[in-house]
Amino acid sequence: MPNKGKFIGSQDNLFVPDAPTIGTATGGEGQLSITFTAPSDVGGDAITLYGASAFLAGATINYKVSVGTGTLSTGGSGNVYFIDGIPTKTLSLIKGFTYVFDLSDSSNSGHPFAFKDGSGSSYTSGVTTSGTAGNASATVTLVLATNASEPSSYYCTSHGNGMGNTISLIEASASTDPLGAAQAGATGSSSPITLTGLSNGTSYIVKVWAINDYGNGPLSSASGSVTPAAVRALTFGGNDGSSISNVVDYFAVSTTGNATDFGDLSAGRMRFGAVHGSTRALVGGGATDTGGTKVNIIEYFTIASTGNATDFGDMAATIRGLTGSINNSTRGVWTGGYESSRVNRIQYVTVASTGNTSDFGDLTEGKGWCSNASSSTKGFTIGGENNSAAVNVIETITTASTGNSSDFGDSTIARSVHTSGSNSTRAITAGGIEGTNVIDYFTMASAGNAVDFGNAISESLIYGQGTAENETRLCFCGGHVAGSISNIIQYITIASTGDAQDFGDLTVARSRVSSASNGGGGLA
Repeated sequence: MPNKGKFIGSQDNLFVPDAPTIGTATGGEGQLSITFTAPSDVGGDAITLYGASAFLAGATINYKVSVGTGTLSTGGSGNVYFIDGIPTKTLSLIKGFTYVFDLSDSSNSGHPFAFKDGSGSSYTSGVTTSGTAGNASATVTLVLATNASEPSSYYCTSHGNGMGNTISLIEASASTDPLGAAQAGATGSSSPITLTGLSNGTSYIVKVWAINDYGNGPLSSASGSVTPAAVRALTFGGNDGSSISNVVDYFAVSTTGNATDFGDLSAGRMRFGAVHGSTRALVGGGATDTGGTKVNIIEYFTIASTGNATDFGDMAATIRGLTGSINNSTRGVWTGGYESSRVNRIQYVTVASTGNTSDFGDLTEGKGWCSNASSSTKGFTIGGENNSAAVNVIETITTASTGNSSDFGDSTIARSVHTSGSNSTRAITAGGIEGTNVIDYFTMASAGNAVDFGNAISESLIYGQGTAENETRLCFCGGHVAGSISNIIQYITIASTGDAQDFGDLTVARSRVSSASNGGGGLA
């Protein structure tokens, strides 16, 4: 291949791949996913792997500045700036970072600290001066853009260039990150790559590179800034005992506590189903009154931003008693329900694109008031009520491929108006109007029957709840508990069998709700 004539450190870059083209970084709970496009020039051999690293975006680095006698950068001796105790320190600053120079030491008095560009002119872009050098709390702050090309030096405005020294601007990389290498890294064979172990509420940028038998190629340009956040659960509508509610609550799944008001549905609704993606939650169908008046409306919420519902599209028919919570990275799927009788309809949408549902296939029989769970590849419909009685059947679909469901196994008891959820490996089912607080689970990768997990908080009847989860924890929201409409949120740790524990309270007690989150299940 042609000689590229480049080097990366001591790595001969004649045969390594070019940098991939960076795509979009999407945040999750303690993680983010990065998309990218492979380079057209793969180097001297095929690409075998891709790497990705997360770096702090806009991190703040603090420098302590003082003045003392030393060797001027222009020659000779005199007063010079000491930065973190080093005289006339040459600075390598990371693009996209913020630098705060602390000038509160009394030795800085009479020595105003500033920057110059490559032509020797004063540089002030992104520079803020606070206080007077030598006084308490005096600082100069430099905010570098991710594409910055200046400043080139720092100096004293009263005594010239010799007190300071040169500045070089560099891209964030594992070898140059002043905080001690990339904050997280991962490899993968294709786009996207997921990086874990990140801090919620902290902003990151991501860079990727390609690898072949000759070594690592250069880093790509940086992604946009992205901030991982705790998985958020939303609970929608329901019957509060006197009316059909339009209330929407939210809470963070990873921390116990009470829910907070999120916004409103366009009208009160119950007996409906929710599906979700990493950014949106959708509610479809349902009844608008206790007489069971059915609707076909689909509405959506942006999970990260509080607010009211927005119209998404319509379901195939007016319907209530249907079940959502089958999701993968792109699709949301509803199963069953009651139209003029129990139906076996399976319908789906692409969560990111507004529009009406499309036909997916059929359940093994018509039934409503089922519950659903999903892995990243499969969806499961559990129990429910056919036209004569509750059933214990578990059936499954492959979420990415339309088609009819097939038998998977059985839950421990027949139940309806119950609830289910999942992480990436286990599905959990709880309660039922038949008079139980039993919690079951099954492993989604292998067909088979459910086994006992533990019990919900109530000692008897529990039904009409919503379920929301992250990869670790599953929460049951509201419902009928021991015969009364409840505001209780309870939770289990999915990987460990045992009874549910108290989490907190919804803002309003209500039953026959629906819940969703932007994590767990098919999004894991």
